[in-house]
Amino acid sequence: MSLSSVGTSLKSLCDSMSDNVASAVSSIAGTSGAGSHIKIGADGTPTKAIDQIAEEAALAPLRKFGSGFRVLSEEMGESVIGENPAYFIHLDPLDGTFNAIHGIPFYAVSIFISDGTTHLAYVRDLVRGTRYYAEPGSGAYREDSAVDRIKVSGTSRLRDFSISAYTMRPRTSRIVGVGDVVRRMRNLGAASLELCYVADGRLDAFIDLRGSLRVVDVIAGILIVEEAGGTVTDSLGEKLHLSRNMWERTDLIASNGLMHREILKLVEGGTH
Repeated sequence: MSLSSVGTSLKSLCDSMSDNVASAVSSIAGTSGAGSHIKIGADGTPTKAIDQIAEEAALAPLRKFGSGFRVLSEEMGESVIGENPAYFIHLDPLDGTFNAIHGIPFYAVSIFISDGTTHLAYVRDLVRGTRYYAEPGSGAYREDSAVDRIKVSGTSRLRDFSISAYTMRPRTSRIVGVGDVVRRMRNLGAASLELCYVADGRLDAFIDLRGSLRVVDVIAGILIVEEAGGTVTDSLGEKLHLSRNMWERTDLIASNGLMHREILKLVEGGTH
């Protein structure tokens, strides 16, 4: 099953946005100027020069598309582009800013577009050019030299799991139980792309126990995981209901679904 006609049109828009971002950041990534402090962004964290460049590049195609957009972006917050906005966009123009500044080749642009009926999730690896996207009921896809439908891994034993995990003081004990069981634990630094790696079977799970999700980082990746057959919940096993706010005070567990309940037990065991 492929994307709907509206989804296909929105995917083309996302391609234009991500092409702009990839071109704009390629020459500054890994340079001393990339990390220059510009301001405090709408998410409350410092906006670096490369963040500002990426955001401006991502927004440019919206002004030519012919429809109005309400955009929630990491740097500028919420704004309206065009008249009578029909679509709401969650945009992280550069997920993995630290990696990009320091020349670590793992960062992405994340876009989630919705008009209340059609929803399109889109993440592009800005280093390799790989694009991941999904629409509810249509499956999840990886596009590089070809387009392939993707699915989560079939790993069914925790001792064989490879995961990416985030936590922070004073909550670090929550990840210990998982770390003692799984085969490999990583922290790659770009949540949107790590979620896509779960969807593509490259990772078996992604765990964020920081208790504070930046919605623009994860909303696209969540749909891509679910359309690839995976499971995404909070640490209590409840479905996530993300809003149009920048931050959600919750955890996120995304997995291939085969050992999800067992992961939840290990995580919650670290709270006592």
